[in-house]
Amino acid sequence: MRLRHTLGAAIGAVALIVAIPSSAHALDGSFLYQYGDSANPTAALLEQPGAGECINIPEVEGKSDTAFAPNNSVQGADANVYTEEDCQGTPTTLAEGTQLGPEVTFKSVYFEQTEA
Repeated sequence: MRLRHTLGAAIGAVALIVAIPSSAHALDGSFLYQYGDSANPTAALLEQPGAGECINIPEVEGKSDTAFAPNNSVQGADANVYTEEDCQGTPTTLAEGTQLGPEVTFKSVYFEQTEA
């Protein structure tokens, strides 16, 4: 009887471990952007963002404002910026080392790892 309970608990533990998603792999580098008044913008930074996860820009989340002028200094990853939160809307891709001007506005970003 004990063996059955022990075996059942072990199988349950393994199933739970397999079912829990692992956290996104943190990337090296940073993603710089601006927000606020374009005549006097405020700079912000996402450091070591996670690969494979959508990140809403915290300074504009839930507001009508947008971030702008993205600069992707994340090593080994493309940054896809989206015009809407939750990586919805029109995407623009920035390769590693790419900086775009203030005409590129966005509310969320997704980092796609380009190297293993």
